[in-house]
Amino acid sequence: MARKKSNDEQGVSMDSLMDALTNVVAVLIVILILLQVDVGQTVERMLNDLKPATPEQIELAKQQKQQLIEQISKQKELLKAPEPTPQQLGKIEADLSLLEESLEKNNTSLLELATLKKQVEAQKLVETQEQKKTEVILTEIARFKALLDQTPIPKPPQATVVKIPNSRDIPESAQIYYCFIHGDQAHLVDPIEAKKMVMAEFKSNERTLLREIKKIPKKPDIRIYDQEKTVRLYAERNLKVRNQSITVPYNKPWQVLQMRITFDPKKGDASLADMEMPKGRFHNVCSYVRGVPRSVLIFKVHPSGFATYLKAREIADSMNIPCGWEIDSNSFYQERLDFTVNNIEQPPPPKPGATPSKPGPKRKLD
Repeated sequence: MARKKSNDEQGVSMDSLMDALTNVVAVLIVILILLQVDVGQTVERMLNDLKPATPEQIELAKQQKQQLIEQISKQKELLKAPEPTPQQLGKIEADLSLLEESLEKNNTSLLELATLKKQVEAQKLVETQEQKKTEVILTEIARFKALLDQTPIPKPPQATVVKIPNSRDIPESAQIYYCFIHGDQAHLVDPIEAKKMVMAEFKSNERTLLREIKKIPKKPDIRIYDQEKTVRLYAERNLKVRNQSITVPYNKPWQVLQMRITFDPKKGDASLADMEMPKGRFHNVCSYVRGVPRSVLIFKVHPSGFATYLKAREIADSMNIPCGWEIDSNSFYQERLDFTVNNIEQPPPPKPGATPSKPGPKRKLD
């Protein structure tokens, strides 16, 4: 009975084990079915989400595949190659050393190249600034050139040649007239008539002008006239010869007065245009001078009046008037008077070592 019981217990135990295994297998089967269903759904969803490849993408993928196959083939060939010998390794190491040295030199060259680039940039900046300055200068040159092109070329004045022939002295008894030439104007100055007028006024007022009489032994008395009264007298008279004023100015430190004949340089007795006429006013002037016995005509020429002088001299020579000429820039003629006055101021002292002034060259005819 006991053995039977043992067998029954063993059978119960095996049934329980089979039930458990069956249950586990059933659970696993269920899990596999579920997994398969989920995997199928996932794959189906992924396939549905995939976009169809274009012909270009397919061709690119084929090329990439071919490249990978070629690379794998090369690597397989390299794996089949024999191992490098020590000599080859030494050569490779030497090549690597040369390469490292070359790299160091290249780095140094690169540093120098960077410095050179900076210098080139700085030089370019300087050149740009200089170019701007040059452009400004060229612009100014072009502007000045344009102004010069627009400026009319000045014509030089007509050359004048004045010949000086053999000169001769002026006779002592000559009656001298003066013709001042300023620009294109000719001014006849008649000192003979002017002095007659001045001395006539002096003679008429000589008694009132007398200041003192100096007695000098064995010599004629010196009559001294009042300078102040004399100058005032002529200032009140307002004497004129044609359009020329006659004055007697002060000469305070000295005892000699001078008659001065003043004219307007722009308003003459005749002009250059008038001289071109056959019987112009200058011809009348020359006729007046020639009508005076022993007359002489001295031209006083301003530097601006040589062309006018040449024409006037041509007319005077054609009328056989004795002439001479000299340079004179004044617009007046003056001549000393033949009487003595008192000095109002003391003459200035002579300069130490100064030599007495010499008389100028004697006026001559030519």
